[in-house]
Amino acid sequence: MELEIIKKKENPLLHRMEIEFVVRHPKERTPSRNEVRNLIGKNMGAEVERVIIDRMRTTFGMQLVKGYCKIYENVDFAKKIEPDFILIRHGLKEKKGE
Repeated sequence: MELEIIKKKENPLLHRMEIEFVVRHPKERTPSRNEVRNLIGKNMGAEVERVIIDRMRTTFGMQLVKGYCKIYENVDFAKKIEPDFILIRHGLKEKKGE
């Protein structure tokens, strides 16, 4: 898997960095959200808990994933700003009723 950062923007008001990325995965299956999250965290020097993947899209027949993620200064800012379903998806909040 190969990560390419397309666009990187600092957002000091929300205490985060916003990143548009492309992950190429030739002759491999489409990577999971957690695999991409780990790859971005490793390449950007951030803890995985601070990386929030907003969207990932794969075009049929292409071996690449385009996406958008945010890297927060710390997990507390992510918990204050991100909606509940995103926090549950990333394991930062427990689902109600479970």
